[in-house]
Amino acid sequence: MKGAILIFSSMVFFCSSGYGQIIVDDSLLAEFYVRNVLLGSGVEVANIKHVGMVGGLGQFNADPGIIGVGSGLVLSTGSVDSIGGPNNARGFTSLGTLPESRRLISQLSRGDKDLNRLCHGRTIDITVIEFDFVPLKNVLEFNYVFASEEYTEFVGSPFNDVFGFFLSGPGIKKKVNLAVLPDGKTPVSVNTVNHRKNKNYFRKNGKRIGLVRRIFKSKKKLKEMIELRKYIQFDGLTTVLKVHCDVVPYQKYHIKIAIGDVADGLYDSAVFLEAGSFVSIKDTSGKYFEKLEVLSENPPDIDSIFGIKVIAEEEIPLAIDDKFEITNVYFDHDSYSVPDSAKNQLDYLAGYLLENPGYTCVLYGYTDNLGSKNYNQTLSERRAKTILDYLVTKGVDSSRLVYFGLNFEQPNDDNSTESGRAKNRRVEIVLEE
Repeated sequence: MKGAILIFSSMVFFCSSGYGQIIVDDSLLAEFYVRNVLLGSGVEVANIKHVGMVGGLGQFNADPGIIGVGSGLVLSTGSVDSIGGPNNARGFTSLGTLPESRRLISQLSRGDKDLNRLCHGRTIDITVIEFDFVPLKNVLEFNYVFASEEYTEFVGSPFNDVFGFFLSGPGIKKKVNLAVLPDGKTPVSVNTVNHRKNKNYFRKNGKRIGLVRRIFKSKKKLKEMIELRKYIQFDGLTTVLKVHCDVVPYQKYHIKIAIGDVADGLYDSAVFLEAGSFVSIKDTSGKYFEKLEVLSENPPDIDSIFGIKVIAEEEIPLAIDDKFEITNVYFDHDSYSVPDSAKNQLDYLAGYLLENPGYTCVLYGYTDNLGSKNYNQTLSERRAKTILDYLVTKGVDSSRLVYFGLNFEQPNDDNSTESGRAKNRRVEIVLEE
């Protein structure tokens, strides 16, 4: 469901007869979802990237009784628009859309290397978000639920969908998967958490409820099962699970959150991450608590940890009725992610707009001349739109922002050289009174 983006995460929908419908939005970029949906306190993030089928990533809102958490971020092997119930289809499968970028299509065809190692095979229909983060406390936490249409008939199969939370950074000898049970070693999957194994972490959501189950289940439990079946498509899901991991405060880490089909593209699965739950906390029993105590007295600069160049305020000119030239944003080839090197400038621009409500901002997106005009038209619009989304996250009202895509028309420099093309992959920002 599209619309009402800015207030989406605070909305909860109820139905008088029981649970409310699951409301999903997949219209925004990963940058927005990570910063404004997933992220909680005590964590700074940068270098957010997304690889996957279009429609495989979004935000959700529902009565907490359905999924176990009320809102958050969802990654799916199919389309997130299809996770809502009723559970009336055997082996439900939905399809995302291939991205337009040839590079991303090629990357998708290889699956994800970490998921491939986890399943000892090849993954397809992957959805992946990854980013760097700096924890300000000594323990990382977040909450999640795994759900799959492969329950329960494919328990024990070697072809189950796979997901993981892959963390690397200080204090970690090699990349570690955080998607494990509280024992710290059992990976969460269809084969390890189901109606036979680790049953206390599993909720069955069958298409039908048999006579025996109707007789022996309590009225309350039976009502919960019937209600759950109405509002979510997956045949089974875990209870809410928590990641709890020692981290060195004020050090840079990298996390990859990934899910994919194994061997074939049939039967959807999804992982739901609770809104605002990706946090770092102070834990006196944690491995790095003593380091936190020392660093808290004189915390290092976060931008320097990420390697982001800080621009002194006095170097930033006022922008009145002219191009806000220093915030022209330059992009990597075939990319529309906001470069971290531009974020300090964009933060200043957002502050200027908030202090000067009489101005509106026009964003013009451009590309180099590699690729077709139709492809570059879409890419130029996405570049301008991602800058708009970033400014909105900083509090600028979207009604004051307008964007246009102008593909490779009006180049800044010679498109026959790489240095010239780099200067043409840009968003120009103009303030108007």
